[in-house]
Amino acid sequence: MKASAAKTGAPASLEDCLPIRYCFSDMADKPSLVHRFPADSMTELLLDTIPIGVLFCDRNNTVRYINKTYAGYLEVDREAVIGRPITDLIPTTRSQIVMKSGVPELTSTCRITRSDGQVTLIVNRLPVRGEDGHIVGFASQSIIADTDELKELAEKIRQLDKKVVFYRRRMQSALSAFYSLQNIIGESEAIARAKKRLSLYARGDAPLLILGETGSGKELFASAFHQESDRADGPFVCINSASIPPELFESELFGYMPGAFSGAHKDGKVGQVELADGGTLFLDEIGDMPLQIQSKLLRVIEDKHVFRLGSSKPNRVDFRLVAATHKDLKKAIQKNLFREDLYYRISSLVLHVPPLRDRVEDIPVLVSHFLGKMNRSSLEFSRKALEAMSRYPWPGNVRELRNVVSSAVTLCGGKSVLDVAELPPEIVACGPFCRMEETEDEQRSLAQATHASEYNAIVAALRKNGWNMADTARKLGISRATLYKKAAKLGIAREKA
Repeated sequence: MKASAAKTGAPASLEDCLPIRYCFSDMADKPSLVHRFPADSMTELLLDTIPIGVLFCDRNNTVRYINKTYAGYLEVDREAVIGRPITDLIPTTRSQIVMKSGVPELTSTCRITRSDGQVTLIVNRLPVRGEDGHIVGFASQSIIADTDELKELAEKIRQLDKKVVFYRRRMQSALSAFYSLQNIIGESEAIARAKKRLSLYARGDAPLLILGETGSGKELFASAFHQESDRADGPFVCINSASIPPELFESELFGYMPGAFSGAHKDGKVGQVELADGGTLFLDEIGDMPLQIQSKLLRVIEDKHVFRLGSSKPNRVDFRLVAATHKDLKKAIQKNLFREDLYYRISSLVLHVPPLRDRVEDIPVLVSHFLGKMNRSSLEFSRKALEAMSRYPWPGNVRELRNVVSSAVTLCGGKSVLDVAELPPEIVACGPFCRMEETEDEQRSLAQATHASEYNAIVAALRKNGWNMADTARKLGISRATLYKKAAKLGIAREKA
């Protein structure tokens, strides 16, 4: 009868590995045959050759087999110990404890005294089960802990551990969010309101949709959102939907199995969605995602399961979704370019990032920040240059402002104060007071410049509305009484036909 391993996840026991002539339960009745435990000389030769000690005792703690290596460890005669209690060899044996509990004890240590001093053994203690599942004995596997081979193995394991730690750190670094709320520069009411809302949104677990123009800082807000959330210790995986070719989108997002398609890596690939497990998945420019991928993404968001290409086995994932776009997704839905069901799934929470033209009071702060990042904090922009920048509409938003500052620093030629001469022509041309020539208009104060701008804006609106004061006031967002007061103050009179 052949004994089988326990169904507890323990390593294979001794009787699973060796041909056995007699059933363990019958050994007590055949003491003269017990020492011939291996069924053939080849098996016995193998057991005596391996540098691992092997010992077996029955339920009565009687030694029924010991190989040459274990006998050498204990400095005993093999034939003399067969049939003796194991406690005669190892007084501190835990054989009864292991047989009673049925639980293996792996990589334990044991100190034994030999003629050359004390030696430490690394021991695996295993309960041996019969075919019916009942424990019929105890097996011990041991190796001397201070052998040269073991030291070499320990060093290899240590080196492997160092490599694992190194690559884990690199992976964590690559999947980390680098920006927090403190990195969102600005003191305007618009930016303060957006930051406050972001902090409130971060407390939950619902998906977030960030809307904003190109260059306004959507990725910065997404990164800060992750840092404020409960998943800050997890990965932050950013995917730019506009930069992935349509034919590679599915494999990048969901991964693939080895040989899934022609050209696939032989080891397969983990998808970006799986990498975000336990953290945040940021889908930037989601409005550019192909329609066929949108349907699969919707299924992943709802089921939290990912199927790699070429696999029928789902992988469970847990992530919080953040999406961002500069496009009008509702218009895209009307044009059948974006799935309506996906839109409502990702827009539980919506955050609008204000454009730079709606927070021009932040321009001086941003300019100072960019100069500091360039290690040029000693430089500053003149009042005229800042006025020109405050009137420019900034279609490229904060990214464009950063480029303008970088360009001005390059062109300054050793100056300590940067003027309109270092600004691009489109910014200089934004108002009459910003002419590069030295005129009296350039000497006007900011209040005077604002006065002229207001005059021009009201006159233009009146002309457009046929000098109808009520319609003009409504279009300007002020009362008719306020419009009359401003017109009188600015000296605006109705033009003759």
